[in-house]
Amino acid sequence: MTQAEVPQPISGVPLRWGGFTGRQLTWLGVAAALPYLLLRWQVPLELVLVATAPWLAAGITFAFGRCEGRRLDAWVGDWVLFRAQPHHLRHPGSPPCPTYVVVDSAAVVTRLEGSPTSGPLPWVTS
Repeated sequence: MTQAEVPQPISGVPLRWGGFTGRQLTWLGVAAALPYLLLRWQVPLELVLVATAPWLAAGITFAFGRCEGRRLDAWVGDWVLFRAQPHHLRHPGSPPCPTYVVVDSAAVVTRLEGSPTSGPLPWVTS
């Protein structure tokens, strides 16, 4: 009796070249690009090492770093997109207005008239 082959998606499997994924090789290439160009322009080696150390460190960190179980470059990209989004909320029951009511946990919370002692948190306006 022969075993049947189970089809598996290969789009999620990272391709590897010598133990490195394509993204890792890309980040290593980006990290090495600036020092390589400066050396090609015959900048002294000591100056190249000092000037490009932060660039190299950032490239190597993005190539191999992880945050919360994810690749660091993907995590940073998502964090930047999150910070670029507006974070203003408008209560669905309020009448339409051109501006949003800002909900800020750092602001002083005031009790709304007629709100019960338990239930949803009151909206805080600044």
